[in-house]
Amino acid sequence: MQSHVAHVGGEHLVIDQVHFRFDTTLPIYQNLNLHIEPGEFVCVIGPSGCGKTTLLNLLAGFMTPDQGHILLRGQPIYPEDPHLGFVFQQATLFPWLSAVENVEFGLKMVNDKPPKQQRELAREYLELVGLKGFEDYLPRRLSGGMQQRVSLARTLVTQPTLLLMDEPFGALDAITRETMNDEMLRLWQELGQTVLFITHDIDEAIYLSDRIVVLNRPPHGIYRELKNALPRPRSGPATRTHELFWEYKKELMKDITQVAMSRRSDNTIG
Repeated sequence: MQSHVAHVGGEHLVIDQVHFRFDTTLPIYQNLNLHIEPGEFVCVIGPSGCGKTTLLNLLAGFMTPDQGHILLRGQPIYPEDPHLGFVFQQATLFPWLSAVENVEFGLKMVNDKPPKQQRELAREYLELVGLKGFEDYLPRRLSGGMQQRVSLARTLVTQPTLLLMDEPFGALDAITRETMNDEMLRLWQELGQTVLFITHDIDEAIYLSDRIVVLNRPPHGIYRELKNALPRPRSGPATRTHELFWEYKKELMKDITQVAMSRRSDNTIG
């Protein structure tokens, strides 16, 4: 399959001087800034309560900044933006629909192709995520990893240019998670989307990313950005035993510990 995702010039996602608070609580973010380039894979990590989920909700347009701007391809972001795709922590499949019907559901929301073409495209993307032969299976007959592949196919089939991923492999066992990491890299290299990927797993962040963003306690935003120089393509033990991998892991564990032990500025969890 050839990529249907068009790269754009300049910055793809811009978070500019964003301020946000819940109602009358103390702020979650003050003057948050982050720029992501087209095709870049950025992982966001940080201890619980640092605002990772809040950040994703802002980026998806589910919540609106009190001040500042969030721009996708130079335009204000909104939930129905066809350039935006969201993959949740759980597969969130319709249990009464087959795998191919679940993927088709995403197309029906944004696509004006006739039903036959929608079915063909849904099958194509199930094959892309390694589920050829499982098109007619209901979710209950699929493993957790397979269900998450269906969820990923449902998002990818709409051909977004930005993927927001909220710990999509966090509920999987370690072996399946590593397999899905490899699959994620294969799909990213083939399709070329810009990815912002939330994770609690430092190893996962290092393995996947071009850049790692460590979030601070509210309302301080970004604690550190680490440019990941691990060579690509990446594969299994060769990458995970690379000297840089262990250097990054040591640095990031130190960062996370310092953030976790720092005095909270408020009682808000994001």
